[in-house]
Amino acid sequence: MRTKMLLPVILAILIFGCSKPPSSLEFSWELYKAPKVDADTFKGKKIAIMPSARVEFDPSQELYRETLGGLIYMTFNKYSIDTTLLPVDVTQSAVNRAGLWNEALEMYKGYETTAVLRKDTLAKLGKTLDAQFVLMPKVLRFQQESFDRATILGLSILRTRQSTVDVEIQIWDTETGDVVWQGVGSGSEAAEVVEGRPVSFITVTQFACESLFYRLPWLPEEMRQKKK
Repeated sequence: MRTKMLLPVILAILIFGCSKPPSSLEFSWELYKAPKVDADTFKGKKIAIMPSARVEFDPSQELYRETLGGLIYMTFNKYSIDTTLLPVDVTQSAVNRAGLWNEALEMYKGYETTAVLRKDTLAKLGKTLDAQFVLMPKVLRFQQESFDRATILGLSILRTRQSTVDVEIQIWDTETGDVVWQGVGSGSEAAEVVEGRPVSFITVTQFACESLFYRLPWLPEEMRQKKK
């Protein structure tokens, strides 16, 4: 009798559960833009992507910083207004060729403590790369979690796995040592566990970068307004 009573409940839960949760979400915020900075500021200029800053909150997630610069380049480089974006590999190679390895190391160590990039080292990087601006990315958070969407008698019937990432970007002027722009992007995706696939760092970071794309200060204002 109890089984017969439970069958309609189980059926209703399964039918409801078959509707997938929101597959993806993305958000972005412009935290700072220097006065008088607009799309014209970046015309004819080069912006070099720096290697990502160290992930301080969880050393086990250090491996994710290696792919962040590449994902940013892939997403941001799809639209330019006489602005050249240099991939992180070009930046790394230029640092080695110019013999700036030790200075770059010290600059990153100082950044981890002070959140400031040294002006003298920035100037040398800018000259080496022929770039007036550098883009400093950072992973603020990458979190993976699972939760039950439906349980019966203490047993999990439907389970969802979700990944979320928060990415920060700063743009620095190599001539003045000033921060000219700062933004944060967040991306998340949920998938049913029964699908047998994890939600990867790359997937959610693409969402975060796509959202941040529409905040970039070198875009025309009509494009920057698109996702507000």
